Amino acid sequence: MERTDLDVIVAGAGAGGAAAAYYLAQAGLDVLVADKASLPRYKACGGAIPRTVLDRLSFDFEALIETAPDRARFTFPGQLAVDVSLPNRPVAMVMRSRFDAFLLAQAGVEVWTQAPVTAVTENRDSVKVIVRGRQLTARYLVGADGATSCVARQLGLRRNRQLGGSLEAEVQLSGRPELRSKFGNRAVFAFGVIPWGYAWSFPKKDHLSVGIGRVRPGKVDLPSALGREMARMGIPLDGVAFHGHPLPCYQAPPWPFWRETGWLRPGNRNRHPQEPLSTRRSLLVGDAAGLVDPLIGEGIRYAIASARLAAEAIVQDDLSIYESKIWREIGHSLATAGLTANTYYRLPRFGFRVGLRNPTTVRHLIDVITGRTSYQGIGRRVLADTVRWRRDGHTTPDT
Repeated sequence: MERTDLDVIVAGAGAGGAAAAYYLAQAGLDVLVADKASLPRYKACGGAIPRTVLDRLSFDFEALIETAPDRARFTFPGQLAVDVSLPNRPVAMVMRSRFDAFLLAQAGVEVWTQAPVTAVTENRDSVKVIVRGRQLTARYLVGADGATSCVARQLGLRRNRQLGGSLEAEVQLSGRPELRSKFGNRAVFAFGVIPWGYAWSFPKKDHLSVGIGRVRPGKVDLPSALGREMARMGIPLDGVAFHGHPLPCYQAPPWPFWRETGWLRPGNRNRHPQEPLSTRRSLLVGDAAGLVDPLIGEGIRYAIASARLAAEAIVQDDLSIYESKIWREIGHSLATAGLTANTYYRLPRFGFRVGLRNPTTVRHLIDVITGRTSYQGIGRRVLADTVRWRRDGHTTPDT
């Protein structure tokens, strides 16, 4: 039976889809969410979310927070580790299955599970979607169906996407007091483990979320690399289940774009060089839009932010404003991160010694990770601080 009375169909019930449904429902629109999985479903993800992101939503997430580390460590083989404190515990660790389900519940909209979107057709005034063999018609469609988005494929969007990849596992802390003592309040970022990526350990309530990710395409034996790094850290992986997922990291624009617009100049954020993320009746958010940090692989905050911008465009009945808003609020920062990644991951040892061992640079990076600022907000400051730090003859950080 066909339904033709919907304002918006949201394909995907992850963080981006759930947030889009919430913002759209708050605006009084009739929304249906369709997801290919049963909910709640496990999501392979480190689950680190800046509290600044949670603070922008109008409900209490405290019951969902597993832990909030007060320290971070950055490592590189053969180099001294860099330890920094995280005053006020600005990053919350969550389980994505619970977080996504809670966010979707706040929307209070109709949800179809085990219901992948398999076909999309647009006309001037509506979009038709095939779900479970049924045709649904709505005024707008939000594609929040992940890195390999069917919506994007059906609409001919994101044809040039490049996918990195990650592997994640959960290591139980029960009966392992030494692991809880060493890692229970510390987030670890281990660079130099694989090309174009890093390994991590994030603390949760009763386990560690450990993983490894690569922000560029390429053949890398992630299980072996993760095993070696966790063995070095003293974290056993015996008997754990591994979960992999693609990383659709944001692609930095080519150098001529930066030369023309002014490198890292905040005032030049109106032109956007990214691939189209919208059509007349549809738009992409989160991983489907490739809005993943190309330096550290983070995507939750950008999924939620893009969902808000998508809802604003739909409420204004004008999707033409969406891509320029994405560029100003998200894309410019991620493009700057892409330039940084192009430098750092090509010369990782040099980047670690000159960048991450500089206490000022680390503080700037922590400000980005914790949501206090953006990459373009620190670009020139990091460059100036690095030059000053090296000029003064420093070679080790204040730890």
